Amino acid sequence: MLFVVAIGLFGVLGWFAASAFRAWSGLGRMDIERMTTIVAEETEDEPSPDDTAVPEFRLPPIPSAKDGIDTFLMVGTDSRDNLDDLEGFGHFEGARADVILLLIRPRNHQENTAIVSLPRDLWVATPCGQMRINDTLQGCQDMNGESTLLATVESLTGLGVDHVAIVDMAGFQEVVDRLGGYEICVENPVRDPKAKLDLPAGCHLADGADTLAWLRSRNTQEQMEDGRWVRMDGVNDLTRNERQRKFLIDMLGRLGNFRDPSEALETAQAIAPFVTVDQDLGIAQAVSLAWSMRGLEDDITEIDIPVQDYRTQAGAQVLIAAVDIESVIADVIAVETVGQSERQAAG
Repeated sequence: MLFVVAIGLFGVLGWFAASAFRAWSGLGRMDIERMTTIVAEETEDEPSPDDTAVPEFRLPPIPSAKDGIDTFLMVGTDSRDNLDDLEGFGHFEGARADVILLLIRPRNHQENTAIVSLPRDLWVATPCGQMRINDTLQGCQDMNGESTLLATVESLTGLGVDHVAIVDMAGFQEVVDRLGGYEICVENPVRDPKAKLDLPAGCHLADGADTLAWLRSRNTQEQMEDGRWVRMDGVNDLTRNERQRKFLIDMLGRLGNFRDPSEALETAQAIAPFVTVDQDLGIAQAVSLAWSMRGLEDDITEIDIPVQDYRTQAGAQVLIAAVDIESVIADVIAVETVGQSERQAAG
């Protein structure tokens, strides 16, 4: 989720090249396999809903230097691997995609950078049948989780994704702490015991743990004047998406705020162990990306994807897109190669 921030920390180093490369080498690397054919199968434990409920899976497009955009998939996982205290989080093996954000940057710099947020409970067609999009990070068939999620997002949006980065919960908290916290403003005291959220009224400079709790909370309660705790109006999984987008935009706005390169380098070295990027992302590309994103907080377009509730044949409560996601994005961002004509030829 926060990989652009992490990349940006490397981007301002410039003349500290040797140290920057040492920090860069601390990042985890993931192998991404691009699909060339479709061999889809339904999941065994979750029957698919009606065929008309979600668009069929399409062969993902290939990222192109001619499409006029740079695209970056940012994923925040709910991995428990680096959490010392699992109370309130539960325990399971592996990781799911808790936050899925697609950042689209026009190369002509004449249009705003855009962010698309995909709800974790979105029911979608994947290379392995229909499932919640957050479960694709578990992988399927012979594909690893990162490749499965990437192919699913590309099929949904009609966009070839240039690069992918993942940060886990522990890394998320470390990033926020290193950047000096995150301001959260609420009218009344709020809490959510399940998410470990407990904040006073007013504006509060939250540390990494409190920020994580705020962004994860689905059942935020606020304390009324008479002392009663009631659920905040309108708070649901989509509220989390809105909070996460605002947080990312705020983090992007900090890319150029370091006092000097040494401060940026120190922060980069601290958070690098918590960030994983695709094997094709080089430091030169990261520097270019970060530099172009300085001060973008006022020039980001948020693309909302309308959704509606849906119950699967197995009784699971999920969300489905109420519109064609590819068309919504194409209405906002001019993409030269959007559409089926630029997709890979099957077989």
